[in-house]
Amino acid sequence: MTKYPISHNGNKKLGEFFPQILRFHIPPSKEKVILDPTCGKRHLWEEYLKPDLSGGNQLSEYGRVIFSDKVDYGQEIVSDLKDLEYENELDGIIYDPPYFFGYSGSSDPRRQDYGDYLQTYEDLLWFMDFANDSFPRWLRKGGKLILKCADQYQTKERRFYPHHVTWANKLTNFKLIDTFIFIHHRMSPTAFQVKNRPCSVIMHTYFLIFNKVA
Repeated sequence: MTKYPISHNGNKKLGEFFPQILRFHIPPSKEKVILDPTCGKRHLWEEYLKPDLSGGNQLSEYGRVIFSDKVDYGQEIVSDLKDLEYENELDGIIYDPPYFFGYSGSSDPRRQDYGDYLQTYEDLLWFMDFANDSFPRWLRKGGKLILKCADQYQTKERRFYPHHVTWANKLTNFKLIDTFIFIHHRMSPTAFQVKNRPCSVIMHTYFLIFNKVA
């Protein structure tokens, strides 16, 4: 790994790109405690979860990595996000909540992996407000928030939503310090079938890195 990661993924898979981001912004240490409160099936962590020669895995680089989700995927904690509580205990939060809304008819086989797409725009804003209100209290001084999000073209409304901008504006208790872009290599066969589409086909995801203000 280079000392300074590149701000886009090149040809790496998501699970290969994420460790570069995490190790750069939260350097491995047995003193560090990290929480992923919306871990899903832990796709981000696939490289860390691969067995190593000692019979363990690379999660041991950190003191503790806590996985939580409201659906039981075999993780440590099964809990709704709003029921979690920490007090200046965490060095990092990896936040990957559902970031699309209004696709009740989606046939994407991955929809359950990503929290489904049934939420409303108000539901999406709730995830933003919750993070802004709660995460600063959960993080220690110098703690960081690594947020994974994406923009959205809402086909029913024929409207482009720059969600990454909304996230940055909503997180007023944080300071944005870095941005990474993951380029998708999976193209939906129906992506271009919207006539007179007013924006491009979105083929990237953001990782936004924040420091808490206080």
